[in-house]
Amino acid sequence: MKKIILFIFAVLVHLVGYGQSPTELYNSKDYQALVTLEDKAEILNAEELYMVGFAFFQLENDEKAVAFYDQAIAKGYDNSTTHFYKGVSLTFQRKYKEALVEVDLALKKEPNNQEYMNQKGLIYKFQGLEDKALGYFEEATRFPNTFGEPHFWVAYIYHGKHDFEKALKLYYIAAEKVPKQNSHYVNTLLSIGQLEYSYTQNYQKSALAYAEAIALRPKDYEYYPKLIKAYNAAKEYAKADAVFDLMRTAYKNNELPKEEMKFKNAAVDEYTWNKQTLTVYKYFENPKEVLGLSYKVHLLNKAGDKVERKFTVEKTIQIANGPKHLLCEVKDDSHLTYPYGWATDNIPLEDLKKAIALVLEDRLEKTATSK
Repeated sequence: MKKIILFIFAVLVHLVGYGQSPTELYNSKDYQALVTLEDKAEILNAEELYMVGFAFFQLENDEKAVAFYDQAIAKGYDNSTTHFYKGVSLTFQRKYKEALVEVDLALKKEPNNQEYMNQKGLIYKFQGLEDKALGYFEEATRFPNTFGEPHFWVAYIYHGKHDFEKALKLYYIAAEKVPKQNSHYVNTLLSIGQLEYSYTQNYQKSALAYAEAIALRPKDYEYYPKLIKAYNAAKEYAKADAVFDLMRTAYKNNELPKEEMKFKNAAVDEYTWNKQTLTVYKYFENPKEVLGLSYKVHLLNKAGDKVERKFTVEKTIQIANGPKHLLCEVKDDSHLTYPYGWATDNIPLEDLKKAIALVLEDRLEKTATSK
């Protein structure tokens, strides 16, 4: 008996090494330290077992998380929180039937918990049963708004159904209900930006949404072209240029996503001509050598699935006050040059679009062709 007592005392000393009890480790979110108690499970109380399970969950080891939740429940920690997080871990393991049982147990104990009902919707959504999921998400939005996320999912599902008017209205509600620290708040802003840009064509509102998303995540540079295009569409060219300059700085610091670093440009405008879409790409580096590119513009076919024509703005040999950059086109294996250029590095977007329109309308003849 004395040996057993000494063993338990030694283990307890180990558990509270440096003054850190399991509860203190849990409160300080030191999950790596908590999971080291795995081998001492037999002397942990029910709540501490739950804490270790939650630590495994945070470290994305859902199998061990479930094992510790089960031990916690067996020792009497049979509450809604334990069943809920067990359900979440089972969801990540794609054990949807078992996950549903646990979430339902959590809801039985807390019938008006918005996060629990949201998780029930997610279980059906992950199975591709979006109509069924929608019912639970909508039910969750009628609960006291302690979590907010189901408001995003309701809008998201209507967005997927192409009910853009209803989705946009619901996204604005979500922007009021979803906490800013929830990742789906930024997703809500991005969806508002997209629909205001492409559906309502209210470019000012689109820009406002994208700008807020960037303010919250300034290092997510994939959002920046969306804001630039919205500003340019709203004819707020100075604001668009200022955002592009931020991307240019990030490019110089090698901070942009791989695609932008590889191609050295970003999409800055999108517009239509004769029911066909054109996308304008601007290069981060000003061309230093002849034939260096500052812009390229792609005209898509009417189906929108293939590039039909490719225009470029290229550096040329400047003579006196003549053009420093010329409008060109790459066509099959030929390189066409047009009598339209710019004497400085400042190339107004509207002027570039005007020049391309002249070519597309056959009002600007090529002056040179090369292979």
